[in-house]
Amino acid sequence: MVEELISRAGHHCLFLPKFHCELNPIDMYWGYAKYRYCEVFKGTFAQAKEATLTSLNSCPLDTICHFINWSWRFMSAYRKGLTGKAAEWAVKNKKDIMQSPSELCLLLNLL
Repeated sequence: MVEELISRAGHHCLFLPKFHCELNPIDMYWGYAKYRYCEVFKGTFAQAKEATLTSLNSCPLDTICHFINWSWRFMSAYRKGLTGKAAEWAVKNKKDIMQSPSELCLLLNLL
């Protein structure tokens, strides 16, 4: 029902697995904003509201792009058959994971 409503509005709906923040750039953005929010003293509710908006707007576009690329590399590693620690290693150490041959990625799964 939600997917149909979104599609009728001309958008694409992509459901992501629960509890996999590495696949969801929104979770990374939210973590960034929460970190910035905690850095600011808030003595009143009005200051807390202002700090919330400031924190949400403080994330630079290039950082958001980094979050999206990071998620994409994890998705690519999972599509190539890597799991768990092997996927994590490949994403951190192999910037070209999307271009890596599938056979190499499967061998990395032995780590």
